[in-house]
Amino acid sequence: MRRLLPLLLAAWLALSLAGCGEPSPLPSPSQTPGPTPTPEPEAVRFSLGYDPAASLHPLTGDSQVNQELTGLVYQGLYELDNQFTPHPVLAASAAPGEDGLSWSVTLKTDAVFSDGTPLTAHHAAASLNTARAGGPYAARLAGVTGVWAADDATLTIALAAPNGNLPALLDVPVVLEQEEGAPLGTGYYQYEAAGERLYLQANPRHSGAAALPYPVIPLAAVSGADARIAAFDSGAVTAVTTRFSSPYALGYSGSYETCDYPTTTLLYVGFRCAGGPCQSAAVRRAFARAVDRAGIVQTLLSGHADPACLPISPLHREYAGEEAALLDFDMEQAAALLAEAGYERNEEDGLLYRRREALAVTLLVNSDNEARQGAADVLAAALRELGVDVTVSTLPWESYAAALAAGQFDLYLGEVSLTGDFDPAPLLTGALNYGGYENWELSQALDGWRGARGDARTQAAAALWARFAQEAPVAPVCFQRGSLLVRWGMASNLQPTRGNPFYRMEEWTTTAVSK
Repeated sequence: MRRLLPLLLAAWLALSLAGCGEPSPLPSPSQTPGPTPTPEPEAVRFSLGYDPAASLHPLTGDSQVNQELTGLVYQGLYELDNQFTPHPVLAASAAPGEDGLSWSVTLKTDAVFSDGTPLTAHHAAASLNTARAGGPYAARLAGVTGVWAADDATLTIALAAPNGNLPALLDVPVVLEQEEGAPLGTGYYQYEAAGERLYLQANPRHSGAAALPYPVIPLAAVSGADARIAAFDSGAVTAVTTRFSSPYALGYSGSYETCDYPTTTLLYVGFRCAGGPCQSAAVRRAFARAVDRAGIVQTLLSGHADPACLPISPLHREYAGEEAALLDFDMEQAAALLAEAGYERNEEDGLLYRRREALAVTLLVNSDNEARQGAADVLAAALRELGVDVTVSTLPWESYAAALAAGQFDLYLGEVSLTGDFDPAPLLTGALNYGGYENWELSQALDGWRGARGDARTQAAAALWARFAQEAPVAPVCFQRGSLLVRWGMASNLQPTRGNPFYRMEEWTTTAVSK
């Protein structure tokens, strides 16, 4: 049956691209009347969406819909699993130099692009340099100062500072540029067109293509979120990804299976550390312990997130559970920390005071995100229970961003997509350090962890997160999950990841579904 399937689908594709379908056979005449046969239900074919108005180039395009197809057509030097561990794909091995400021990556010798062109280090270097210049992968490569091919099989990557976990950033598509159209890749599928119609065809030069459940995947043109939702509801598109914290997720209806995957998108509470009550580490730790992370995840995000007390996924091997527990939700400990900071409750109004000054804070949140507003309300209620006078300032995005830049807050609800190595530097020392946090010891611990390798990295992580727990420069809430939605009963054993929602598609179990 598996050998016959590609031939059947190829025949279907030829008919569908010609604009016609095979008619149902007529019943043969019979001398003896009998019951009318029930026709077989027509199977819904697996299909995906793409945005025809946007670029299909995986390194420079900015369409989320088209980016979802990247993992089917292209491969990187490495890929990350759902514990954010990098695994070699086009790379055979990688090793840092003695000073940690360069890495040497050796490529596999049997990888070829879909037209048969052998992969070389020159292709990989050109792809990484294109990605560095701008687009969805530029931020993760900001610490790379140069990439070049040492020879056909060896790539050299130079860094501004040591990074002992550089492979976690190298899940960048490697491409072969063409004069027209999308570049070629080395993945399971290749783009094919018939007139104005686009589809994915199994790449015959990929060793795993024979095991794919779908030799051909039609692509339906969808422009905009509303069109995508309508296409999924009608069955024109049978698989999509979404985030249930997004307003658009509420539009999906009908019968579908949901499979979550972890991401690096962090929901967190930021503090103004340069002034006001939150310049005290004890106050910041108290406020961190007033965050009911599990409650927020279950109530506001319907379980589609992973509660986290540190700015690294709790699924990651370097997440330090003991240090995280020092910041976990505990209202008694929060009250004790505020007392340690010198605050006492006034029996008349129930507020906390220090030197006759009430503990009053402004909590900033943007109005166009209901999940963040809900989290702000939960946190404000907990702080008021402790005796804190809380004002929640809910602003539209532009006003919210301006208030952050001007430091017009004591706390704020924020969101950031970290890189695959979970470097928290943007929050602690970079462009997202709106609160003006500074601490030499934590900066040193961060540099030590980023440059550490092997067994030393585990020890460096423990030292970093221990210092983080003492300082609480921000209060992580959770890492949000993405969700792959597939029409009910169409496929099982889904294994989506952040980088590829169709990860290990060859291991899917597929079933015909009726329209």
